[in-house]
Amino acid sequence: MELARIAARRAQARHLQKFALLMVASQTGENRLLANWWLSWFDTAMPDCSSDERAVMPGFLTLTEIKLVKLAPPDQFDAVFVEMMIRHHRGAVKMADQMWHSRGDPRLRVMAHAIRHEQQGAIALMHGESGLAAVVTATRNMLGDNVN
Repeated sequence: MELARIAARRAQARHLQKFALLMVASQTGENRLLANWWLSWFDTAMPDCSSDERAVMPGFLTLTEIKLVKLAPPDQFDAVFVEMMIRHHRGAVKMADQMWHSRGDPRLRVMAHAIRHEQQGAIALMHGESGLAAVVTATRNMLGDNVN
């Protein structure tokens, strides 16, 4: 969410500014939902991931990659932001797909299904897909259980 907040201020393209705000709102909602589920299951706050856990997460950006986005010159910011966010979203799709196809808690599996398609939609938008074509692609992927 840190980079999305930065993109909301720094992106040159207005649609990327708005999209970054949407990413922050979406991630905030997902985080709250997961935290509330965890609390209801274990009666304690959800612990943060360790640095070792984050290091093996697909798509988790390194400090160097985050710095690259933060320090990108204004005329390169949009391209660098999109490149890193697509990498990050593809990792989220991979993790969500693994959960969706697992035998884990059904509530988490349903959420994973939603997350993987939301993330794929975000990737399509960052690639410039829009309008009816974006809706058709997203619907086809969701109903066909496809992962791009």
